[in-house]
Amino acid sequence: MSAVDLREQLRICSRCPYGWLNPLSELGGEAQHAIARERRIEVFPPKTAIVRYGEPVTYLYCISRGTAKAVLPYSEHSQPAELLIALHKPGDVIGLRDLFGERHHTVSVITLEEIQACALPAELVEYYARQYSQFWIRVAQLLAREIESVEEQFLLFQRRSIHERVIHLLLLLLRTYGTDEQDYLRFPISPASIAELLRSSTSAIRRVLASLERQHLIRREAHRVKILNADTLRHLLQHSR
Repeated sequence: MSAVDLREQLRICSRCPYGWLNPLSELGGEAQHAIARERRIEVFPPKTAIVRYGEPVTYLYCISRGTAKAVLPYSEHSQPAELLIALHKPGDVIGLRDLFGERHHTVSVITLEEIQACALPAELVEYYARQYSQFWIRVAQLLAREIESVEEQFLLFQRRSIHERVIHLLLLLLRTYGTDEQDYLRFPISPASIAELLRSSTSAIRRVLASLERQHLIRREAHRVKILNADTLRHLLQHSR
């Protein structure tokens, strides 16, 4: 890579609006230059795997555009199934936790829409990471948030009604992606996509959404949902346990 190309790489990295969100921003100048030399941009179509459960961690993927779901494969009644573990958005780094753990991916990450991500060689990140204490502080913070998220998702898929699971998912989407200028969830969602995430039928999801809308807790418009009263939704969940 020429000096001009390297400067362009660094310029692109420095302009990423999500760069400050991940622990890699804590690495020093030498590390940033070395990683930038090896960095590449990858695009993944909708409903494709970025990484799969059990694969070795060879690259970290820092999402710059699009959304994805992290799922844990398992068997239900002798049929393959997936447990929703987390939702990913721009700024999230895929594989970082497992790089400093078993060095194998402990979940599969599947795109919900087209994803653009920076692919970073895992061994290079690991080499430089051990030289910066501030990086480890940020990693610890990241792991704490991920553990909390995993616990919440296991709760989501316990023996709860579909009504409760839909409420839980809507609150998770609100916390993960936030809202746009009109207060709709930034995550475009339809009854069919909710049904896929929660492993339910589209008709059942439609009934739950219609019920929440009649109670003036949400408002729907095409593939958009506006949460009108998040506190009441949280109260419903807390008192359903």
